[in-house]
Amino acid sequence: MEIPRKIIILIILLFVLQNAFSQNEKAFCKAVYNMNFKNTERILHKVIKENRKGKVFFNGAGSGYQTTLAPCFDTITKWLKRQDCVEDAYWDRCQLKEDIYPGHSSIGVKFKTKNGMIEKCFLIQEGTTGQINIFSWMPKIFKSKMILVYKKMYDCENFIDQQRINCEGAK
Repeated sequence: MEIPRKIIILIILLFVLQNAFSQNEKAFCKAVYNMNFKNTERILHKVIKENRKGKVFFNGAGSGYQTTLAPCFDTITKWLKRQDCVEDAYWDRCQLKEDIYPGHSSIGVKFKTKNGMIEKCFLIQEGTTGQINIFSWMPKIFKSKMILVYKKMYDCENFIDQQRINCEGAK
């Protein structure tokens, strides 16, 4: 009779873990509905931190191994679209940007709040330099990394519509 007890304990453990993982999504939508964008920003920061490492691929003998962060942005955008409180989410994949390191990208999100639709953007840095700032002296202490770093949230009207137009023109 030892096996059924282990199975029951395993089932209870799975229910508890499932409930623990869904708390993040419930808290996110509750914060959005109440227009508490500090909490929204904090939860999205955790999601970005969980999906910050890019995909490494071999780009041929001349280039060697490269890292792309596009799958990270796609995963974060899909997570946002699955939320009940999000009308739409899109990132600036087709936007022309300066080719400097570290680069920046934005994810635009249309939120359903108690006061109607609000569009916000989240600025994300693509990579780190490994430098720290000590009284305007910036020594290179760490190696550069191709990871996502959350920077800030800001208001952006018509961001998603503009990015869709950019991607239509690119095709």
